[in-house]
Amino acid sequence: MNKNHKSLLIIAEAAQGYEGDPGLARALVRAAAGANADALKLQLVYADELCTPDYKHYELFRSLEMPDATWHELANYARSMNIGLMLDVFGSRSLALAEAVCAAAVKVHSTDMSNLGLLQEIAVSRAPLVLLSTGGCLRDEIAEALGVLGEKDVVLLHGYQGYPTPIEGNQIERLSDLRGIADLAPRTGQVRLGFADHAPSDDPLRHTLAASALGLGACVLEKHITLALRMKMEDHESALNPDEFAGFVDGMRRCFTALSLDGNASAPDFGMHESEHTYRANTRKHVVALKFLSAGTAITPDMVGLKRTSSEHFLSDLREVYGKHLAQDVPAASAITREMLRTEEKP
Repeated sequence: MNKNHKSLLIIAEAAQGYEGDPGLARALVRAAAGANADALKLQLVYADELCTPDYKHYELFRSLEMPDATWHELANYARSMNIGLMLDVFGSRSLALAEAVCAAAVKVHSTDMSNLGLLQEIAVSRAPLVLLSTGGCLRDEIAEALGVLGEKDVVLLHGYQGYPTPIEGNQIERLSDLRGIADLAPRTGQVRLGFADHAPSDDPLRHTLAASALGLGACVLEKHITLALRMKMEDHESALNPDEFAGFVDGMRRCFTALSLDGNASAPDFGMHESEHTYRANTRKHVVALKFLSAGTAITPDMVGLKRTSSEHFLSDLREVYGKHLAQDVPAASAITREMLRTEEKP
C-alpha cells in the first residue's frame, strides 16, 4: 500500500441531491467546479437495482432515475467544467452506464461490500478508480472485497451517513486498521485511504473534522455539497453551501500541504523544509567562553557554554571544542571560532 501519496483528492458528494432533475444536476456540477473540488459524485439510481417494489422508498428511488442520454450530457458538461464526475453504482445497468460516460470513478456502497457478483463485474470493468465505502462493514468483508478488486486502484473510504453522523461516531482512528487490512491484501492495484465526512451542517467541526483524517494518512476526502441548505434538498443534513465548500477545499489543501514532507524523511534532518533550515541557522546558539581563556588552554565543559551572539563566524556544537587547545586568548563572553583552535596539538 502506498502510504506516501502526494496529492489530495477532494470529492464533492451530492448523492441524491439532484433529485432526478437534470437542471439541478448541472447546477451541482457548476457549484462543485466553482468550489475547486476535484470531482462531483452522484448516485446513479435505478430503483430496481436497489430494492423491490414493496420497499418503502421504492418510489423515491424511481423519482431519481434520469434517461441515459441525460447522464451522457451531464458527463460532457462536467468535462467542459474541468471536473470529474464520479458515480455510485448498484448493479450491472448502472455500472455499464458509468463505463459508457467514462466516469472518473465508481463507488461501491457499503451495503454492497459482500455483493461479489457486482464486485467481480467492477473488477473487469474499465472503471479507473473504485471508491469502496467501508461504513458499517466488517474486517473480513473489506479484505474479501479488496481481494476481488485486486487489480483495481481502490480508495477505502471510511465514514457513514447518519443523517447526520454524530461526531463521536466517526472513529477516525479506524483508518489505521484499514491501512493494516490493505497491507495484507494480495493485490496489484494501489490502495489509498479516504474519509467521508458527514459532520452535521450546523456543527463548527464541519469545516475541520476531516483534517484529523489527513493526519492518519487519508488522501481522499468526500464532503457533501448542496445548492442551499435552506432548500433542504436530499442529503442536505451534512452538506455545505457552495461558498462554504470552497472554504473547506482551501482549508483541507492547506492542511495537506502542512503534513507533507519536502524530502527524505529518513535523512538526518528529516527532510525539513528550507524555511526550517533558515530558522535553525538563525536561532542556533554559539559556543562562547564563560570566562577569560588564555592561549594554550585545553577546553573543558565548565569553560564554555551556548549563547546567542552577534558573531557572524561561530561554532554551534560544543563537542567541536571539548579537549581542543586555544591558539589565542579568548575574552569572556566571546564566541569561539574554528580559527581560534589549534589544528595540530603539540606533544
